[in-house]
Amino acid sequence: MSRLVSVVVVPLLLATMSAAQSASPAPSPPQQIALPTVFLIDTNADLGVFEHISANVAASGRWRIVEKPEAADILMVLSEKRETTIVTFNPNGVFMNVYYLGWPTAIEVDTLTLAVVKRATGRELLTVSCARHRFPSAPRWLVSRVDKKLELAR
Repeated sequence: MSRLVSVVVVPLLLATMSAAQSASPAPSPPQQIALPTVFLIDTNADLGVFEHISANVAASGRWRIVEKPEAADILMVLSEKRETTIVTFNPNGVFMNVYYLGWPTAIEVDTLTLAVVKRATGRELLTVSCARHRFPSAPRWLVSRVDKKLELAR
């Protein structure tokens, strides 16, 4: 059995090693592609939400964040809209023409909106919104959705 191993395996190993040595060198890494620059603007959202948006934009690898709007290709504008809706909650409804247990309930809805604007033309490319009740994943979802929509637009 050991003779079979030395007759079959050793020549295969030697052939593999010589082929690896004679192979052409590895190709050089591709040139760094210039990423579009983006400037983030917070109109009225909480600072924590804005920081999460900024971190997710940086982590996406699609844009390079710049410090001045003049240096940006794209502007991303974050805004938050808070609405309070009064709803009458009535678990029992009407029974024998008598209205039971109806009381007003206030429901607050926070909506985060991320608008993408081309700085050179001022044209809005897209807008993405979601309810803030998904926080802290709402900022990640917004940036991911912007990525997907821009990819589909190409």
